[in-house]
Formats: sequence, structure tokens, C-alpha cells
Amino acid sequence: MSETSTYRTELISRLRAATDDLSWAVRGLTAQQLAYRPGGNEWSIHEHLAHLRDTEQQVYLPLLRWATVPEMLDPLDYNRRDWHDKRYDPGESLTHLLDDLARIRDEELLIFREMNDIIWTRWRTDTRWGPLTCQWIAEAIYRHVLDHLQNIMALKQDLNLMALQPQSGVVVGGRVS
Repeated sequence: MSETSTYRTELISRLRAATDDLSWAVRGLTAQQLAYRPGGNEWSIHEHLAHLRDTEQQVYLPLLRWATVPEMLDPLDYNRRDWHDKRYDPGESLTHLLDDLARIRDEELLIFREMNDIIWTRWRTDTRWGPLTCQWIAEAIYRHVLDHLQNIMALKQDLNLMALQPQSGVVVGGRVS
């Protein structure tokens, strides 16, 4: 196996693990916890998951198809603010989001597994995205999921700390708080 094939195999495995980590991180959270926003313009866990799924569906998977099948259309631009203002559905179920994300990821991973080193490293310069390769797309997907996983874990830490705060009027260590 070439070094390129080894790297592709390892990255594919990490993409699968990161997607599984997302499911693990949100397992058992209530609707109220999923909707928790620390303030300002910060996103909730639900918003992070919905954005991640939609980006995979509307950007990365079409971009990957386009990079591997020359007849495919170049994916449309994706604007985070437009997505949030016009298409985000706060009522969408967690199960639906995670099922969609798993299905999309499975399709991406199948495409990655079936390609050879030449396709993995082939430069595409005929795009508004700039020069790219399938390797670049896989790395962008991985970085994106890790960014959102990190944000979700930070929000989960906030929730866990809030749940552990003593209630007022409760005796803690001999003091009334």
C-alpha cells in the first residue's frame, strides 16, 4: 500500500470516528440542553449539528462528487448567515440530524474508499473554490467536523457545570448558599 493510500485510509477512519464522536457527545441531551446558548450570537448544540449536516449535504458531498465525476455541476456557494436566517429549523429532531449526517458521511466515505491515489491527489483548477484535490476535501471535512465537535463539547461542559452548581438555600459544607 502506498503512503498516499495509507494516509487516505487513516483519514477515512478518523472521519468515521469523529462522526461517531458527535453522536456520543449529544447522546441523552434534552431538547432544552440542545437549545442552550451561552449568549450573544453563539450557537446552540442543535445549531452546530444542523449546520454541520447541511454543509456536508450542500457543500462537501457535492464538491466531492464534482471532484470525482467531471460531468457533475460545481456546487453552489454556501453562506452561513443565509443558512441560519432562512433555512435553519430549530424544531428538527436530533435523531433526524444524526441519521442524515451518518448517511451523508457513509456516502462520502464510500467515494473516498473507492478512489485510487491518482484521483485522491488530482488537482482540479476549474473551480471557484480554488485549486483542490480530493485529499483537500477530506481534510476540510475532517477539520470542519472537529471544529464543531470542539464547540459542542464546550457547550456540554457549560451544561454539566451548571447542573452541578449548588441550588440556593442548600446547605453545602455547613454554609447556606
